[in-house]
Amino acid sequence: MLILDDDKPGFLSFGPGRNNIKHVATDRECYVKVHRTKGSDGNISCNYRTVQLSHAAGRIGKPGEDYVHVEGVLQFEHHETKKEILVEILPKANEGDEHRDEIFGVQIFDAEPAAVKISKKDTCIVEIVTDVESKK
Repeated sequence: MLILDDDKPGFLSFGPGRNNIKHVATDRECYVKVHRTKGSDGNISCNYRTVQLSHAAGRIGKPGEDYVHVEGVLQFEHHETKKEILVEILPKANEGDEHRDEIFGVQIFDAEPAAVKISKKDTCIVEIVTDVESKK
């Protein structure tokens, strides 16, 4: 008897067109969505973390000052296709939230099992802004 392996554990990404998020500074909870596509067989996981971006010249978001650094493991159950990573946005003590424009990243990496693939765009860019409408 021939047994075919047709399990498809999936592909992890930040969702269609969601590699960049504009987040209003007055909203203290920023949810970054991770999607599992192209299959959802079995339990899988990946690590995640916030990252400071050096290429944001003058707009670098700093952990502990602009947002709370988070890291951990996302666990997807069999047939589960969406998860969220919560990042707390910190208020500006001296300046208030009137003139915010900082950038940081949320990265996914080290998926398990090895058959799980992660998008080449493994970092979602989060831009903390004063007003989403004014930044479009």
